Amino acid sequence: MIVLVEAGKDDVVALDMPTRIWAGIDAGIDNVISSAAGNGDEAVVEVGQRIRKAGWDQVPWVNGAWPPMDQVISIRLTVAEWMFAADEARHAIRLYEELGDDESAQLGRDALAVIESIGR
Repeated sequence: MIVLVEAGKDDVVALDMPTRIWAGIDAGIDNVISSAAGNGDEAVVEVGQRIRKAGWDQVPWVNGAWPPMDQVISIRLTVAEWMFAADEARHAIRLYEELGDDESAQLGRDALAVIESIGR
């Protein structure tokens, strides 16, 4: 389900997804942050940290741990933040395909499908 809360690239959009997909997005953004920090790209680090913090604040943690991976959760980010996550997923999918990591590539495709539903 998509809920448009505001309007524009700064629009806030809530996307529902299984925890597994958000956990994959979170891990991918963590990789982007690590790489950007190593390259001195503070702007990317800032956006990535903001996305991860927003997710952490919204995940319905269970005794300090992720909820069940099949539990559907709702995450609200701006359209620009979702597009940042989509770009990361596209990049990661190519890398995972090159490595032959079909499971991780599929998780990226699943995340991308959820995020791209914003435009539908």
